[in-house]
Amino acid sequence: MAGNRVVITINGVRYPIRSMEEPGYVHKLAEEMDASLHTLIHQGNLSLSEALVLLSLEYLDSYRKAERNLDNMRSQLSEYLEDAAKARLERDEARREAERLERMLKGKEPAHL
Repeated sequence: MAGNRVVITINGVRYPIRSMEEPGYVHKLAEEMDASLHTLIHQGNLSLSEALVLLSLEYLDSYRKAERNLDNMRSQLSEYLEDAAKARLERDEARREAERLERMLKGKEPAHL
């Protein structure tokens, strides 16, 4: 896998990794994870393993909720696009009818319904 080689530090341990993301972004993720991990370990009086399990569950929960929100937004956007397409069709039909009535009023088109 090509990508950027980045060395991150989590709980005092250095991890060389490769990522397609920018190194600065990867470092910020690692810093956030490290801070969350330290908070769980010290405030919750947890072992490293326990804190990692809880942190993993928290991240997975956030990811799933974000996916669900994204799916809802996609669904709403699809509905909005369908409504907009329907409105355009109705507008075009109304324009054609208005033009037909205008021609009829000017005597250029025979009246027929």
